[in-house]
Amino acid sequence: MTSDEFRNDPMFLRNQFDGDGVFEIPRIKKDEINLEKIALIGYDKLNENETEKIVHFFLDDYKFEVMWNDPEPRVERLKKYRAVLSPNFSLYNEMPLSLKVFNTFRSRWCGAYLQSNGLKVIPTIAWGEPNTFWFCFDGIPEGSVVAVSTLGVRTEKTLFLQGYDEMLRKLKPNTVICYGTPFAEMKGKIIEVDYAETNHLSKAYDEWPVGISESYYNPGKGSYIKNIYGFVVADKGMGSAGNNGGGKKSKFLPKTGKPNSKRSLYKNGKLVQERHYDKQGRAEKDIDYSDHGNPKNHPEVPHEHKWDWSNPDKPARR
Repeated sequence: MTSDEFRNDPMFLRNQFDGDGVFEIPRIKKDEINLEKIALIGYDKLNENETEKIVHFFLDDYKFEVMWNDPEPRVERLKKYRAVLSPNFSLYNEMPLSLKVFNTFRSRWCGAYLQSNGLKVIPTIAWGEPNTFWFCFDGIPEGSVVAVSTLGVRTEKTLFLQGYDEMLRKLKPNTVICYGTPFAEMKGKIIEVDYAETNHLSKAYDEWPVGISESYYNPGKGSYIKNIYGFVVADKGMGSAGNNGGGKKSKFLPKTGKPNSKRSLYKNGKLVQERHYDKQGRAEKDIDYSDHGNPKNHPEVPHEHKWDWSNPDKPARR
């Protein structure tokens, strides 16, 4: 390949598709897709005996980086499946905003690329903090079928619902495929896809789940449709990569951080502490999810500790 050929290669320029917004996020066209008896299969668990399923990318990014770096050899195998969800590159709070824009671009580009090669594609929607809302929904036509996941966001419920509400306002999706249990506050036409069923961790439902209309239930398939209506109350929140967003695990959260933000500390996969920072980026309060081995002094779990910055050189937790 000559220098001129390289500089004009579409896989270098990534300019094959029309784009939306100031960042020209590639557009994924609205596809007609059969939504009866929805079942998902992870890209890391492709099985040619389950081609009636829809391929999902709700996985760690390294498991599907090839979809960005070298997608062409994967097309023919993916064509065998009913449809694919667009790859879901992460938008963690700890990432700089520029990387969140780039990952949104990559997610849409991969979806548009697969669609241009004859695959049916359902856009996967992801968001970060509210400062991502002005670009993270670009590239998706109004009235599309879209996919989201509630896995790993149970401790960041407020942020999730804030982004979900904004997605409904901007995209007005026809249907939302939800991988994981929807929050009760989520509204719209939702198709829930059970995590355990998808990963063969449990038997299919033997009965209709409580509160679900029998007419919408798919017996034995681990999925059902709910029509939910209500108002989502928005509040501040964020999504965290966990372990403080670094490669090295820490036993403590820092005393200073991003203004008006929150950090979470996990030990052995369990949330043990949340630290909230004030508008100056100083620790304001902690919410602890243990009794510190002293149930007499901490009978309530979770409980709150305030920070005292009257001596800035030696801030104290009360």
